[in-house]
Amino acid sequence: DMRGFYLKNAQFLSTRDDFIPPQYMKWCKETQDQAPTEFAPGEAKAAVDASMIKAGMDPERVFEYWDPEPIGCASIGQVHRAVLRPEYGGGQSREVVVKVQAPGIERRFRADIRTLIDFCTLAMPQHVKPLTEIESQFLTEFDYVQEAANLEIIRKNILPKWGHVVHIPEAVSEVCTKEVLVMEKVEGKKLADGLKERYSKIAAQQGMTLEEMEEKQKQKLKGGEIEASSIRQESRRTWLANQAMTFKDATLSLNPLRFLYNISICRLITGRMEYKWSEQLIDLGALIKAMVDVHAHQIFHDGVFNGDPHPGNILLMPDGRLGLIDYGQVKHISEETRVSYAKLIVALCVEDRDQVQKIMRDEFGGRSKYSNKDICYRLSQFWCDRDTPDVTGGRNLQEFIDWAEAEDPVVESPLAMVMISRVSVMIRGLGNAFNIRLRVAPAWRDAAERLLKQKKIKYPPSRLRTKQVQV
Repeated sequence: DMRGFYLKNAQFLSTRDDFIPPQYMKWCKETQDQAPTEFAPGEAKAAVDASMIKAGMDPERVFEYWDPEPIGCASIGQVHRAVLRPEYGGGQSREVVVKVQAPGIERRFRADIRTLIDFCTLAMPQHVKPLTEIESQFLTEFDYVQEAANLEIIRKNILPKWGHVVHIPEAVSEVCTKEVLVMEKVEGKKLADGLKERYSKIAAQQGMTLEEMEEKQKQKLKGGEIEASSIRQESRRTWLANQAMTFKDATLSLNPLRFLYNISICRLITGRMEYKWSEQLIDLGALIKAMVDVHAHQIFHDGVFNGDPHPGNILLMPDGRLGLIDYGQVKHISEETRVSYAKLIVALCVEDRDQVQKIMRDEFGGRSKYSNKDICYRLSQFWCDRDTPDVTGGRNLQEFIDWAEAEDPVVESPLAMVMISRVSVMIRGLGNAFNIRLRVAPAWRDAAERLLKQKKIKYPPSRLRTKQVQV
């Protein structure tokens, strides 16, 4: 049962609609927060009790209420609602969520990924070192005490500047154990579910179902009537659509008659009439930009970032903010790595192939058999910026990687940027899911240049032209 590692891969691939056939994509998307459960009824609470007793706590004195029905199930455990007793809830009962690790999952996860590495050693040796780097990072996810500490670090780093667009839950560290994570309950729905709910209402206003509206959009895309938009284009398109709906409601609906009635004496007899307004579109561009900006801050400013921003870890909160709820995959990178990656981002933005190859070779230690500059540049674009046809030649993810390997086999992989590249690919996948064409390098350029300026590093060299690219 290769559950843990393979479910992780399914979550990653759930952001790649261009790669996975529809019948498998549906299941991959479900693994984001509804993976097959490891627990029989009552076993999750028993696992929590056993872990807390082992840590010297009495679970009966910790929890006032425990909901036996899980609210989510991920690759290595599942999540339940609970209520803390006042002595652990800051003087009053406090609603929380509890993530509990499936017994024996760490051992199985280690065995699964080691089997894969052993296979690659024989058949695909170019993947061994990246997989080993991923293995070392993924194995940190099995210590929930460390995840609680990660939450505190990320909260302190992010919320003072970005708390108006995102929220990160607070861990209740005093009742966390290696297998049990207790944290603040964040109100909201999974991002995709929240968007579906809102757009279902909009579809109903137009006299169709959500499925019919989605199919209509797909046909327009195929027919070239609309194109994938950038973040700025999407935000502007949403603003214009919302303005048009408001104008229509104010002038071409019954609202003008309601206004006349409300200022007449008749309202004193039967009461005031309520105005009816169309459901407003959610600014998807602003939501994606929030994800882009927050992760840029984590990578370039803090050197501490979440390496697993898949859609199942993102909630749409009632106040419009994004709830970022899972921090098992937190990566710490050195100042040297931050600076090198900042240089790479700028070099990609100004399209300097020589500099890209030099940074990949001299600063990240990447080596290939033939030192093919074009292949190095395309791979750097793919992992750190975009995967458009001009980069991939129209190939999907696997075809492109196989093609690049055949053209110029990898000798040494740039391990320090493996997890950063994973973030870039996953955020792009999030944009693609909502028909937003995203280039990460230009989106991260400002943050990269701020870091270089802070470190008094003049980059790019003055001989390079400055090229502005739309995000």
